[in-house]
Amino acid sequence: MLRRPRDHTEGSDGHVVHKRRRYNLRSTRSRRKRLLRLSKEQEGRVKVVTDEYFKSKMKILDAEEKPGSALKVISITNYLQENRRKHHTKEFDQEDLIVRRGQEFKLTIEFDREIDQAHDKVIFQVTYGDQPKESKGSLVRIPVSLSKGKSADMTGCWEVCTLDTSKQSLSLGLTAPPDACIGRYNLFVESNLKEEDKAKRYKCENEVIILFNPWCTDDTVYLAEPAWRKEYVLNEEGNVWVGSWNRNFGKNWNFGQFSEPCLEAALFLLDKGELADSGRGSPVSIVRCISSLANSMDDHGGVLEGRWTETYPPECVRPWEWSGSVNILKKYMETLESVQYGQCWVFSCLVTTLLRSLGIPTRSVTNFESAHDTDCSMTIDFHCGADGFPEDALDDSKWNFHVWNESWFRRLDLPSGYDGWQAHDGTPQELSEGVMRCGPAPLKAIKEGHVYLNYDVGFVFSEVNGDKINWQINEDGSMEVTNIDKFAIGKNISTKAIGSSDREDVTGLYKYPEGSVDERRVVKFVNQFGSKRKERIYEQEPKKEVDLELDLPNNTMIGEDVEIKVKVINLEKEDRKVHIRITVLNAYYTGIAGRRVKTEKMECVIPGNRVETVTMMVTGKEYEKKRNPEGRFQVYANVKNVSNNRMHVLSEVLMLATPDLTVDIPTLTPYMTDTPGKVVFHNITNITLTNGMFSCDAGSGLMSDGFKIPIKKPISPGEYVTEEFMLCPNRRYSRRRRLTVTFNSDQLVNVEGSAMTKIVNTPKKEDDETDSSDDED
Repeated sequence: MLRRPRDHTEGSDGHVVHKRRRYNLRSTRSRRKRLLRLSKEQEGRVKVVTDEYFKSKMKILDAEEKPGSALKVISITNYLQENRRKHHTKEFDQEDLIVRRGQEFKLTIEFDREIDQAHDKVIFQVTYGDQPKESKGSLVRIPVSLSKGKSADMTGCWEVCTLDTSKQSLSLGLTAPPDACIGRYNLFVESNLKEEDKAKRYKCENEVIILFNPWCTDDTVYLAEPAWRKEYVLNEEGNVWVGSWNRNFGKNWNFGQFSEPCLEAALFLLDKGELADSGRGSPVSIVRCISSLANSMDDHGGVLEGRWTETYPPECVRPWEWSGSVNILKKYMETLESVQYGQCWVFSCLVTTLLRSLGIPTRSVTNFESAHDTDCSMTIDFHCGADGFPEDALDDSKWNFHVWNESWFRRLDLPSGYDGWQAHDGTPQELSEGVMRCGPAPLKAIKEGHVYLNYDVGFVFSEVNGDKINWQINEDGSMEVTNIDKFAIGKNISTKAIGSSDREDVTGLYKYPEGSVDERRVVKFVNQFGSKRKERIYEQEPKKEVDLELDLPNNTMIGEDVEIKVKVINLEKEDRKVHIRITVLNAYYTGIAGRRVKTEKMECVIPGNRVETVTMMVTGKEYEKKRNPEGRFQVYANVKNVSNNRMHVLSEVLMLATPDLTVDIPTLTPYMTDTPGKVVFHNITNITLTNGMFSCDAGSGLMSDGFKIPIKKPISPGEYVTEEFMLCPNRRYSRRRRLTVTFNSDQLVNVEGSAMTKIVNTPKKEDDETDSSDDED
């Protein structure tokens, strides 16, 4: 479907033309609803005023035209294209006037007669929310100078500058304060005579949407570097890192924050979360609200439902089939029901889309070997039975990777020193103030171990820098610490680099180098705030006698045999007789073990200060029926010193390689012209693949809707599959665009390929202002 040109919002004479919203949703904010949770009968406890009653008492909110000679507003020109270009909002699909706080936008008011500066009086009125009041700052009245000059409301926050005057019109510049609430505003123009009280009040037919402003130095989300603003506010494409710490890749993602209905969805969620008007100017409050409503765990019923099972219901979208946020938000806004299904990277990318649409600089960040501390101990506990087999049901979890978000803003709610990147997480894990959300936690607080600060700093600290405590369960059920691994948690913390698809390592923002004096100082400091501080865990660690290293073949293709090598290092001078057990389990990326694939026991004597390497082969036939489609396994190596029965344990994730996908599109694609492309999959595995599907997300600007192309026949080993599709770019971009296609089947998932193209033969800028590039001028 072709999009309507944006200049349809202004008539041929420049006057505003009424716009219709695609999603005509009623506001869900309801103070009465919240109060009813406290008590069914509110009489005698609080006053609850309905919106209808409030408006009946506030005549100032009505358009009014009393008889008299006061000026009458004929029209208001909002200079939609010019204002949106200057405010870096020209990219949005929707046709509203969208501006940023702390920056002037232009309007021209035309009256029915000549302006008499000696007798006429004009007031500009701005309202916000369902029940705006001057006493609460949600209704603002600004006297307008009828000659060139500036004026402000009674608080001095909102400003109107008279830019130009003519006989029957005023050109004004309106500036919202840099801490104004985010959302929809109504504009009124009130006119009167100085010696009379017969006001005429004109209500603008179209609302104005005000967003955060990273270009404004006084805004809490200000970013000084143009390249940072371009990446973390304006860039609609990105990469999110998945896999394992030693085998990972940047999964392509289309954030599409300027596509419909992303902004409308973000504003709707603030209403749905019943975020008070007073909190809508703070990025802290908005991040916590969006974080809670990205998931569906609470009563509100958020955007996305999480699922981490081995099997999925038919007709749902499995987490790895998504490649962008736009289709998720379209489905949610059309049904107002939680979309099925997502996992951590989907939640994170969804939050990136929502917050970038509101103007908050945001990025997705991946923590490999990410811990989940369930008891606020700040340490991560793992257990092994007397037989050497892992007792994972007793463990804290350690995800192979976990993806959350960082947003950039100043923390006015904290002491100085904690501005900058703030970590937060929409994936449902633990409650924060009774709601399933996490953060925002300042990265500076996480690095220094200031776990007593808001919000959830302790939880994020344990995710990236908790020590792994290995426990041995004896025959009688007692437990003892076998060793403390200070290097196991929080590896290769990754995000997309600015201006490229490369990986940027941001581990240093979260913690000092592992094992350094500063890192150990911080861990020791944090330990005093943990729930097990009285157990003196670190005093129980025995002397290390044996060290282990796992050598895993992470480039082995799915279906091929796997060779696992374990190096056992004797750290003592004396020979050591040891029992070795190697176990391979099917595993989820959350670290939860599935079915056992194979266990092998062996025995050897290791000379003093020497290294012995033992090997276990796992054939494709042995693991094929037990593996998950991701090709992910958990490998455990357990070595017992026969002389004292002391165990030494090491575990790592094994990721098998998958085939590539080839996307073939022209390097130049004509604007609004059907252009063919194709995708090619070569099954280089030795497995027959069934129920294959090619998928592509909408929102890249290269096609109006995404596509799903099912492959009806099984794909035999060595077989090629080629499918064609059609491009039809409907937005003008100066930069190249990326098209990403994914392939999934019953046996193999998360295979993707992409290609770049440049849109050509576009209209001139004066004819079409849908350019999604931004040159920061």
